[in-house]
Amino acid sequence: MTWVSTSKILSCFLFVIFFQGCWSRSQPSVNCTSLDCTINISCTVINLDYVDCNWTTAQMWEMNYTFSSVFQRQGSYQECSEYLQEHGHNVGCRIPLEDQAQRFNSIYTKLYMGSNQFISRNYTTLKERVKLNSPYNVSAKWNSKDELCLHWVNLVKKVSCVVNMVRYRRDADPWQSHTATGLSSHYCISHASKLAVYTFQVRSNMKEACGPSELWSDWSDPVHWRNYTASTEESQFQEWLQVFASVLGAIILIGLAVLLCYYERIRVVLLHVVPDPSKNLQNLFQKYNGNVESWVHVSRELKEAFDPDYTDAPCVVCDPNDTPEPPGRDGPAEQPSS
Repeated sequence: MTWVSTSKILSCFLFVIFFQGCWSRSQPSVNCTSLDCTINISCTVINLDYVDCNWTTAQMWEMNYTFSSVFQRQGSYQECSEYLQEHGHNVGCRIPLEDQAQRFNSIYTKLYMGSNQFISRNYTTLKERVKLNSPYNVSAKWNSKDELCLHWVNLVKKVSCVVNMVRYRRDADPWQSHTATGLSSHYCISHASKLAVYTFQVRSNMKEACGPSELWSDWSDPVHWRNYTASTEESQFQEWLQVFASVLGAIILIGLAVLLCYYERIRVVLLHVVPDPSKNLQNLFQKYNGNVESWVHVSRELKEAFDPDYTDAPCVVCDPNDTPEPPGRDGPAEQPSS
């Protein structure tokens, strides 16, 4: 009796477990609406080669989730075949593009979180979400037309659908941006200075005719151009200028020294003769009889230099005598008797 009742209880228990498992598998997935599911799925076409859908966020790293997508609802959702991971958790999915025209198609995505909850995000088109790779092999050269030209290469099969933007600056000046026209992969600057340092960068985007995108590529690595030949010539000129200035200064100093030694008058003009205060002033009158030139030891050449080199006829100045009185009418005046 006891064995029969125990077997019945065990059979009922297994039946309940089996029924619950079948019921749970038959339930449809439920779109997650809680605050934990407020995450945005962002999809971008990378260089017209594949689509990257990312959902990276800090609070979801603890969750286990899967991603599925389909283009234009053709067929059923397909789970991601190549996950992008960070710290061991899936943070994105890479979907290959079978055709570049697929960027104009609609895409439907689902991100499953845990059991049966998911987040969905649909795009009617991805043409505005195209991000090209940065141009590479960027180089700057001076051409025969006295122009500074920038050259680069785009990693896109259909180059006619690419528009490029170039920005450059001279030394530390502000950036100047220009759009490269046509199918050319180069840009030239006229009237560039050979003595300045130029910095260039390039980025790419889709043309209007091929479906414009709101996303530009990243700027390429900066390329610097400098005319090292002109810089070397300028430095050599400055060195020669310094040497010439030094030699000229030495010649001037030597010439002044020679003039001071051999030309007494110039030496007196430049270096005035000052009496030696140690001399006794009494010698001026006792020994030199008041001759200041001998007292200060003025050389004979200096005396002759200040002597006049011309002669004038002497002019004699005489004081006139008193005019005698004229004789009177009565005759000459009588002389007093001695």
